[in-house]
Amino acid sequence: MNGRKVLVVGASSGIGAAFARAASAAGADVTVAARRDARLRQLVAEMGSGHAVAGDASDPADARRIADVAAERMGGVDLLLYAAGYGVLQRIEDTDPEVWADIYRVNVIGANLTAAAVLPHLAADGICAFVSSRTVGDANALFASYGASKAALDHCVRTWRIEHPERRFVRVVMGNCQPTGFADHIGTDDLVTEALLAWDRQGLPGGLMHVDAVGRGLVDALRAVLDHPEIDSSEIKFDARTG
Repeated sequence: MNGRKVLVVGASSGIGAAFARAASAAGADVTVAARRDARLRQLVAEMGSGHAVAGDASDPADARRIADVAAERMGGVDLLLYAAGYGVLQRIEDTDPEVWADIYRVNVIGANLTAAAVLPHLAADGICAFVSSRTVGDANALFASYGASKAALDHCVRTWRIEHPERRFVRVVMGNCQPTGFADHIGTDDLVTEALLAWDRQGLPGGLMHVDAVGRGLVDALRAVLDHPEIDSSEIKFDARTG
């Protein structure tokens, strides 16, 4: 990744932070963005280089500012990874419009606003990559809002490809990994227990990937895509080995 200019949105924890650390260790110039400024500054200190831009990607003005500042500090963008994600456990009959709106704001609207803001700065052979989820196909009980938002994200990624065929847009299908901050606000212990039991009854695959291994693997995968601009690698899948 030597000399690559990488913007990671949703980098204050989890997959985004792990990817940023791995990309920086591989020689990339990395800008990290999220809402939590202190976390970003701590991450840049850990990496020993890079840039921090605090902001809310679901706000149009902030999304533009994040992209503009990142491009100015790095001299452009070769790779965007949108890793921001938010989910809440909730029975579908208890659908809360505000919860669904918040989830879509982070998982879908923020992704579109960020891609739109980055596009004018993106290198001709650059990539916009988006972290999606295995839940799109699994249909996890109590997790309809999250799965539906990631399905909407997937559709948007396909539409980006149609409207901008001159660019490359990569869907990253992500399985379960830990430790991340994702579970911090997912719901009460009772709902977590109910969900885990329901997923077991559904026969959903188990297994956990370590987030640092995911970060390193994702850097390797996206580096290969960057190194071969003649190839359109539209989907990357990460899941735990259970055998």
